[in-house]
Amino acid sequence: MKKILVLFIIMILSAIIISPGCITDTEQKVQTYNCIWVNTQPSDYEDIEAQLSRQITPYQGTEYDNVTISVNEKDDVMHLHISATSSICRYPDLYEFAYNNQKLTRTGYLLEAIPEKTRQDAIGIAMENPDIVSSLSGEAGNPTVRRILPETSKEFYEAKTCLSVTWDKILTSALIDMDTLSVVKIWKGEE
Repeated sequence: MKKILVLFIIMILSAIIISPGCITDTEQKVQTYNCIWVNTQPSDYEDIEAQLSRQITPYQGTEYDNVTISVNEKDDVMHLHISATSSICRYPDLYEFAYNNQKLTRTGYLLEAIPEKTRQDAIGIAMENPDIVSSLSGEAGNPTVRRILPETSKEFYEAKTCLSVTWDKILTSALIDMDTLSVVKIWKGEE
């Protein structure tokens, strides 16, 4: 009986230790990209890079290879222009930050570092929507595909990363939820 009890306790403890989420890495994921400073590297560049590593994130399943940082000073505030590239993505992610009183604040972004297959999948999902298809014409042109961060997408859908597929020539855009593979919002502009 004691052997069965001991075996049972060992099995339970093993299951707890092996189960996902019980053994965690307490350190934050180390960024592996190269930081390239254009112009002059500020004296507190290490602090800026540390804050930056927590505020820029590549699309799921990708990693940045290089992060190029250029700096402009205006009204005693340092403005950072970031271009983050990945070898598996055709386009870069672009970020804008203000650095003031040792605090880095994102002021804008344009995120196009998306793997080509994901980009094509998003376009395909948009083109399956009848409202999108009805607005497309021979002159629609090639769409852009951009990543929309949760804090922006929550204004139109919910707080999660989505993709936006936009045809500028016909002023039509679709917000795509890649988890559900569906169009969740459509915008049609007027010329």
